[in-house]
Amino acid sequence: MGATPTLPTAHSKRATLINRDFAWLWSGQVVTDLGSVVFNTALVVWVAAVLARGQFWAPLAVSGLLLAQSLPMLLVRPLAGVFVDRWDARRTMLWMDAIRAVLAAVLLVPLALPLDPIRQLLAVYGVVLLTSACGQFFNSALLTLINDLVPEADLSRASGLSETTWSIASVVGPPLAAPLVLGLGIECLLILNAGSFVVSCLTVWVIRPHHPVKRDDGPAPRVSREPWGPTVDNADIGRQVLNELRDGLRFVMGNSTVRTATIAISIALLGAGVLHALDYFFVTQSLRASPTLYGFVGLAFGGGSIIGALLTGWIAPRLGVARTFIYALFGVGFAVVLLSRQTSLIPALIVWAALGMVNSTTNVALTPLLLGATPRELVGRMNALFFTAISAASLLSSASAGWLASGVLRGFSASLLGMRFGPVDTLLTLTGVLICVGGLYAALGLPCKSSVG
Repeated sequence: MGATPTLPTAHSKRATLINRDFAWLWSGQVVTDLGSVVFNTALVVWVAAVLARGQFWAPLAVSGLLLAQSLPMLLVRPLAGVFVDRWDARRTMLWMDAIRAVLAAVLLVPLALPLDPIRQLLAVYGVVLLTSACGQFFNSALLTLINDLVPEADLSRASGLSETTWSIASVVGPPLAAPLVLGLGIECLLILNAGSFVVSCLTVWVIRPHHPVKRDDGPAPRVSREPWGPTVDNADIGRQVLNELRDGLRFVMGNSTVRTATIAISIALLGAGVLHALDYFFVTQSLRASPTLYGFVGLAFGGGSIIGALLTGWIAPRLGVARTFIYALFGVGFAVVLLSRQTSLIPALIVWAALGMVNSTTNVALTPLLLGATPRELVGRMNALFFTAISAASLLSSASAGWLASGVLRGFSASLLGMRFGPVDTLLTLTGVLICVGGLYAALGLPCKSSVG
């Protein structure tokens, strides 16, 4: 019959990991987060330094890898939200972990065969694309399961723990990736990656979710929910999927909290993508630092992110998640503007650490903010549409940054109030201003409560 479900209680705040089921869920994500960061970084190193070594098409091969990881965020995630709202979240996560473990193992076959590099690269692209597609279902179901396992008053702490885990993985993972893939080979990394999905699958399997508590900020919207039985043809199912996707879009646009948070983050990411695309050139050109020191950027940002995530789990329930989100978004904008004015590496790294703190604060506050405004039956679609919107904004920003820096603003130089502006630092300044615009939009549109719950 299975174990007795673990119900959230009034004493959950005394437990470090909130309750038994969330502790299992978090433990599995510790392993998969680290495994994913190491493997994704190792793939880039392997493609660039081994498979396409010395080839003129090596940069294009790496770009294709990143594209294969990103495309499902735009193409699959909206549909994943529809199905996740219909399916059992725990069972969905079990299936996605199992499929991803099999995909990692299957990739061993073409890499072991004497195929030419192009065919091996295409096999890698295919597996990365399918794995990322499974990840869209898994991540939407993960948010739904957290919603079922964690009391509303503990959502900020749960979000903080998850953000801390990802931040630690982002700091520890990349330095491990290159030595592991170059020393052990990509085959060993594939086995370890498959093993991380197996661990996640086992930790999800022992979870027994309690009956979900409905959370919303008003009457539930109309939801199309006709049965998909064996007598329903594919055309009817297709129409129903579109109807349910439309219901999700109607909710996102109609709910003031979700709509405001989505638009605010999208505005911010229209600028933040610039930072991701140009941070290397900022370090080597504006700061005049050696390329070998570029890795310290990730270390400073990740270290700040860990501190910010830990602090936010304590601050947000007291200040209120809406206020925390707004203040942190302004903090990100101000930090980027301050960063753009730096001319040497050490002060810039200090600012990068502060940027990591306020950025992780934004992320931690965002989860309880969205879940607190969303009916349980719409969590999957809300999550899918939210991430589709912000992924599109980030990709557009990253592409525009390269075009502006290498084309429109190439050779640009100006002075204002004794400060010199070049192409890269000018774009970073505009990035900070745009993020502050997102914060202002959030401040005008979000209802600020003194605390959660």
